[in-house]
Amino acid sequence: MYYYILNPASGGGRINKIQDRLKSRLEELGIAGEFVKSIGEGDITKLTAMGIKKGYKTIVAVGGNGTINEVINGIGKSDVAIGVIPIGQKNELAKLLGINDWQSACNILAARKIDTLRIGRIGKSYFITSVNIGFEAEMAIQKADDQTLIQKTMYLKSALSWSSKFKPQKATLNFNDNFKVDTRFFNIKVLNSGFPQFKRDQDDASLLNVMITGKMPHMTSLKYILDPDGLKPEKKPDLSLFRTKKVIINTEKSLPVSVDGKILCKTPIVCEVSNKELKIIVARKKAPSKPSLKPTKSTSKNKP
Repeated sequence: MYYYILNPASGGGRINKIQDRLKSRLEELGIAGEFVKSIGEGDITKLTAMGIKKGYKTIVAVGGNGTINEVINGIGKSDVAIGVIPIGQKNELAKLLGINDWQSACNILAARKIDTLRIGRIGKSYFITSVNIGFEAEMAIQKADDQTLIQKTMYLKSALSWSSKFKPQKATLNFNDNFKVDTRFFNIKVLNSGFPQFKRDQDDASLLNVMITGKMPHMTSLKYILDPDGLKPEKKPDLSLFRTKKVIINTEKSLPVSVDGKILCKTPIVCEVSNKELKIIVARKKAPSKPSLKPTKSTSKNKP
């Protein structure tokens, strides 16, 4: 039996509109199970622990990146398999796993192809995809999980204001406690390289990718808000890339930190490779390719 954890807020409450159809489809596929709903902050982590205590071997996160993050932080040392049913637009993990929508997610759950994914750690919490400081963290604050046409219009109007005021910040990054970098950044992204499409060699499977984005012109930042992957190569900002097992990030002033698309804490932070591996249900076809990590400017490619 499967244990489904629903986040009613995901996708602007869209789960409430499709819940009956979702349950019906899961029943048709023979993977119906218990459904529970979160009612507040941190509730999903507790519900995950309860499901494991009940003996369920498959926990399915029905929601966005934040929902999945709370689930993985609730499984403890259990070896349960994690499934994903994406609701809303902000679900980077689902896309990396080859899951495009809730309908295809049901078929993928039924096929039950399990892969093992190494995850990262930030402080006492874990992350699956990425940690962001700077512009992308600000985007996570400003943008709702799912938006109506009116909300999108209001968001773009707000973006015109805050993106023009957004200034590069100062930071010091300490890699593996023995190599420091002082920088002015537009965004710092710590990316989990445990996904197959990010692995360049066997050693990279146990490293984090740290990408430092330099100054970005105002018009470029607006285009970035609309479509981060749509910028022409010559318009993309300066990018420095480092690979490391651990990085300590201190900023001149304390800044919000986005973890798997959700604001979780503030700087300073410590990100490192964890010894925790996640059993996760993936699509049988390869996931869509992620934009190349090849830096646009001179970069330290060594493992600090």
